Amino acid sequence: MSRMGSGENWVGYHLIAHLALHQWFLQRKRPVPGFLFLDQPSQVYFPPEKDLDEGKMGKVSEEERNSVVRMFKRIFRAVKESAPGFQVVLTEHADIAETWYQAAVVERWRGTLQLVPDDWPRASDRA
Repeated sequence: MSRMGSGENWVGYHLIAHLALHQWFLQRKRPVPGFLFLDQPSQVYFPPEKDLDEGKMGKVSEEERNSVVRMFKRIFRAVKESAPGFQVVLTEHADIAETWYQAAVVERWRGTLQLVPDDWPRASDRA
């Protein structure tokens, strides 16, 4: 992979490969779960040090923001084209101020609201 270009290319290759495989499985009615879980695919454009405004993308360039929007539009299009048999679950820091994106947001884990709460037992607690 290191000879295939930048992190942006890597994310793009992986994303297209996963979306294409899921479409292929669906078209052929293969017994593969119809969902894809993606954790922060925008991170290559929007690393944690730029997340100073709760995901509002104020610290990224317009070009980077446009790349993130294009990536998410591609994911949304793939889901729509494969409906109802395919779902993508995203955990993401970038919070795009677009109606189509905001309509898909189920929860914002910020501050004390977390996917895994602090009071959940940890493996180290059981040792």
